[in-house]
Amino acid sequence: MDKRGTDKMLSIYWFLVLTLVAGGVFAMVYIFYGAPHDVREIESELLAQKLADCISKRGVIPSYFFVGERFNENLLKGFTERCNINFDVEEDYGDENEIQYFYRVNFYLIRDLNNPVFSVYDGNLNWESECYIKKDNSKEYQRLAKCTESRFYAVDSKDNQYLIKILSAIGKSKKNVKQ
Repeated sequence: MDKRGTDKMLSIYWFLVLTLVAGGVFAMVYIFYGAPHDVREIESELLAQKLADCISKRGVIPSYFFVGERFNENLLKGFTERCNINFDVEEDYGDENEIQYFYRVNFYLIRDLNNPVFSVYDGNLNWESECYIKKDNSKEYQRLAKCTESRFYAVDSKDNQYLIKILSAIGKSKKNVKQ
């Protein structure tokens, strides 16, 4: 029997399979590395969660937040460090060395949800205004900061109830948005 035709046919199939595998690998690498992945929204959510964990332990605000009946004004200085948040990990701060993050934490008594009794913030205040701009998926809005607003309830040691709102924003459009 003559089996030479079968061997040639089999080598054509092997070449076809090899081409498909190589093409698939190329496509996956191109998709993965073709454009930067925008992780700013996830970073913003993580920042808000880290702040919430620092503010409330199991729904109770720690006593160092208060001096007597009032909030401790000394918390304004060093709040980021107290929460073990380190923003000095980037080599490049972006345009003109501006800080690439922002957060604001507002504490409201349940009986007055319009006026915060205490507020803590840190970072680039310019990012806060970008959080309130209505964004769509157009290119001009992709360079704006990605923001997360979260809220939760907690009590102090005297059972006063608070609504705590956290607004966090991450800039970093230079690293995350394709030009």
